[in-house]
Amino acid sequence: MDYLRRFDLPEKKRLKKLSTGMRVKLEFAAALSHDPKLLILDEATSGLDPVFRDEILDILREFTEDEDHAVLMSSHITSDLDKIADYIAYIHKGKLLFVKTYDDIRDNYGIINCGQRLFDALSRDDIAGYRKEAYSYRILVNDRRKIRKVFSDVEIEPASIEDIMLFYIKGEKL
Repeated sequence: MDYLRRFDLPEKKRLKKLSTGMRVKLEFAAALSHDPKLLILDEATSGLDPVFRDEILDILREFTEDEDHAVLMSSHITSDLDKIADYIAYIHKGKLLFVKTYDDIRDNYGIINCGQRLFDALSRDDIAGYRKEAYSYRILVNDRRKIRKVFSDVEIEPASIEDIMLFYIKGEKL
């Protein structure tokens, strides 16, 4: 009943008369109502309006603040993962490509746009992947602080989860 009130769901309305968003709210209310230790969610926020999606992510974040609770969530919406993930496991075509902590991704990975000279000067161990473009290289580096110590004047932008996923699939490896 707490979740019905929290989600502003009518107590007496028939299921078939609920909107899609209200049905999703009801599914979350039912899933959370018995105080589970683990929630396994498949594309749980897909198709939701941004306001309710953010509300659901807040609830999931609150749920996992208790050390006895965990959420395993598959999602193509990487911005959702930015909001709640502690670990990212990337599976492509049934193959596990990596498991990284969210902090590792946020704190260490970076992207450099550069020419041939800098590309050749970088240690191959520091390059997680690259893409050759018309007149330059776009490089995913796995330790942007280390690169900055050697090449202090090089602009390195932080890499997002989506950037890393794209480099793993569309980028070249050395």
